[in-house]
Amino acid sequence: MQKTNVFLKVTKSQNLQGKVRMPRSKTHSFRALILASLANGTSFVRNPKLSGDWHEAVKAMRMYGATIEEIEKNVFRVEGVGGNLQTPADVINVNNSGTMLFFVAGVAAACPGWSVITGDESIRTLRKISKNLFEPFQELGVKIISTKNDGMAPLVIKGKVHGGVAHMDGVGCQPVFSALIASAFSEKPVEVFARNPGERAYIDLLLYWFRKVGLQYENVANKHEHYRFPGNKPPQAFDAEIPFEWSTPAYPLLAAILTPCSEITVRGMNWEDPYGDKQVIAVLQNMGADISIDGDALTARTSELHGIEVDMNDLPDQVPTIAVAACFAKGKTIIKNALTARWKECDRIAATCEELSKMGAKVIEKEDGLIIDQDGTWKLHAAHIDGYYDHRMVLSLAIASMQVEGETFISDAQMVEKSFENFISDMTKIGANFELVEEMS
Repeated sequence: MQKTNVFLKVTKSQNLQGKVRMPRSKTHSFRALILASLANGTSFVRNPKLSGDWHEAVKAMRMYGATIEEIEKNVFRVEGVGGNLQTPADVINVNNSGTMLFFVAGVAAACPGWSVITGDESIRTLRKISKNLFEPFQELGVKIISTKNDGMAPLVIKGKVHGGVAHMDGVGCQPVFSALIASAFSEKPVEVFARNPGERAYIDLLLYWFRKVGLQYENVANKHEHYRFPGNKPPQAFDAEIPFEWSTPAYPLLAAILTPCSEITVRGMNWEDPYGDKQVIAVLQNMGADISIDGDALTARTSELHGIEVDMNDLPDQVPTIAVAACFAKGKTIIKNALTARWKECDRIAATCEELSKMGAKVIEKEDGLIIDQDGTWKLHAAHIDGYYDHRMVLSLAIASMQVEGETFISDAQMVEKSFENFISDMTKIGANFELVEEMS
């Protein structure tokens, strides 16, 4: 059977003018779906981010006993299991979604039956952070097996938690999600201690949803090092509209910042959303970007950037974005404290270094980040580059490619659908030179 590779062909662009629509938040969508499926009663999830990941998550939660129907366009009615999770009748495949892997692992740890969870090659070979599930799960009486005995998927998990005390490495937020979900559904008190807590803003987003559905917890001293759960009943049903995605505005805004004679506006952003990626706007402003904020609207204009030193722990998903900005910022940019970027859909630190180097960038790879010194002796050029089957790599590299002479080809262009399905079409409408090219192999 032939496989179709989809490439994004990009050529130099200028005079980008207009508005780009923001997608709904996949991050909020997952949290809403999981908690609605576990709730007592009927919930409504309105305008979730639809993607292959969403449909696989729906399939998974149906296997746990939830009834999920799309009752009108983009409105899902969810009859929750009310704490009575069924044993899944089949293997749960999360494809390349790390978020789904760890949310489902948390659900599996709350289920008295066995769950088998797997995913694509990146989940089975790159998500080394899944090793951090074993210590807290075992301390809480949850059985967990890595079939390859390497701490990664396929994972076989059997709950459930009946109170207890757990300890874990908290350097990456995703295993913490699993431990907190499993603990929140214990009817008896649980305490979780997290060493080296990282990516705290992403954890705050899960805690926001816990509050929304009535799950009781304490984040002791708000330090993300010690969590207490008094024992909970199933969450309350809810009716929620999914907000727009804070991880996406930086792509069109950065395009405007770097592209001559450009001005782009995005609308609908909620500054009260706890999502950590909204901090990328301040990072770009600190680099000299002309970004104005008017209520829910952000407008970026062509700007001259300068290098900065930036701690990316609260927004590691934006490492490739800031690295691209650094290639056009005068002086040295140091991206640090982003170790967890290595455990995403790909190793984003290594991948960003590799692909920007192909384009001519002088990049130094560090364990927890990158150093890019734009000293004026180099500039990016066109190249054939790898998207790593990772939506954020494709999106970031597309912005870089718009600034250079010649034709750049980026593989795995279909992956932008995961978080930003209208990116290519909307950017093309306002002047970006994008073209999708399919190649059979």
